[in-house]
Amino acid sequence: MPQSPAIVTATAAIARERAGRIGPGRHPRHPRPALPDDAPDVYEAILLAPGENKIDVEVDTRLPSAAIFTFHKEDHTLGNMLRQRLLKTTHVIFAAYRVPHPLTPEFQLRVQTDGEITPRQAVINASQALIKDLGILSREFTKEYELRKAANAANQQQHVPT
Repeated sequence: MPQSPAIVTATAAIARERAGRIGPGRHPRHPRPALPDDAPDVYEAILLAPGENKIDVEVDTRLPSAAIFTFHKEDHTLGNMLRQRLLKTTHVIFAAYRVPHPLTPEFQLRVQTDGEITPRQAVINASQALIKDLGILSREFTKEYELRKAANAANQQQHVPT
């Protein structure tokens, strides 16, 4: 029994969508939602305003050798990496971070040291170590990616009929 043209068209549209030719949100029946007029600018969460500091430091007077660092325009990604790195440092007694509100892009990092180094120096050392580690990760990832790309290209050449 032959199928009607409407069924064939709908079936073809579904197949194209599943094949990735028409991605989700681009289908005529599923248009992308329009942003409201009062929606914040997307760069507001990552770019500093003129005169705004990236980091504010407040000395914690309740504990010796302690400070609270407020990182603006950052979130859990940097907060957790810094906390982990600080806790590996021998002179750091305590390191924790908190995000005051999920809709504001900032976190507070509380650091206490044993007094041999300042909390500020501990954060600087941890940041430098993180930059070094991320550089190594980037180089290793790029190397593995290039090796995989070369292996796939060689594999493709072997399977090309001549």
